[in-house]
Amino acid sequence: MNKMLLSALFLSFSLLLAACGQDEDVAKDDSKKIDQTKQSNDEAKRTSDDTENDSVVESEENGSTEDDSSNEDEATLDESPTDEENNTDSNESYDLTKENFTENGVSINYPQITGLTDTTKQETLNDLLYKEAHNVLNFYDESDGLDLEIDYTISFQSAYFLSVQYAGSGYVEGAAHPNNLFYTTNVDIQNRERIRLSDAVVLDESFLSLFQSDAFKAVNPDQAEFASDLKANVTLDQLQNADNLDGIGTDQHSETFTYFTDSGLGISIGTSHAAGGHAAFEIMYDDAPDEMWAGDKIRNLLKTYQ
Repeated sequence: MNKMLLSALFLSFSLLLAACGQDEDVAKDDSKKIDQTKQSNDEAKRTSDDTENDSVVESEENGSTEDDSSNEDEATLDESPTDEENNTDSNESYDLTKENFTENGVSINYPQITGLTDTTKQETLNDLLYKEAHNVLNFYDESDGLDLEIDYTISFQSAYFLSVQYAGSGYVEGAAHPNNLFYTTNVDIQNRERIRLSDAVVLDESFLSLFQSDAFKAVNPDQAEFASDLKANVTLDQLQNADNLDGIGTDQHSETFTYFTDSGLGISIGTSHAAGGHAAFEIMYDDAPDEMWAGDKIRNLLKTYQ
């Protein structure tokens, strides 16, 4: 009886120990699983952090972080072409060739435009230049024994504006002396039209006084001594009728002509043969009062004032 009781107690104790051992193994297994899970999470976190760090390093090396991207967008906007840079001149550059008209003792050199892609515009401008150069023949309408030689110089040329000076001499058989000739043609290239003094300046008593002052200086040093006397005889009507090539040889005949240079405006007046036939006077653009100009058209064409 006692042996059976002891055996039962021993069996119960053994079962109790086995159960405790099993629970401990389960606990160890659970702890091991928890450790493995934690290790996996730690490794995943480290991998994520390493990936993020690598991404940041790569972005910094490429200069493409979010802040830099924003700055780059701002820089791109700042570097966009301005309106002024986007604007291009509508006029093309062109070349000038010298042409010659020769007939019955008459020789006239005149310029012609080449190189424009707009052939209609080029033809219109060349017709104008040809006609202007040949208007001098109106002064010698049907004169017999005419000996006339005319050449030209370009005093101003740009894509917008052209100023041509013609000079030479004409002699009719039996005359006391040849005539010294000087006339000009100023052309607005864009609008294909001739520009006269009245288009450029305000022709009033104020301008007449300005012309007769020392602001307009004699181009020929030999005429400087009597420049004031020459200008004193000029009238406002003469200036208003200036550049009237169509009137040569008529009651509207004009011997007052305008030309432009890179630095100033010139006005030529007719004089006696003894005084040289004509006298030119110039005012520098920098010395010209703003109220002298008839608007901004000429100054814009000349591109003198930016």
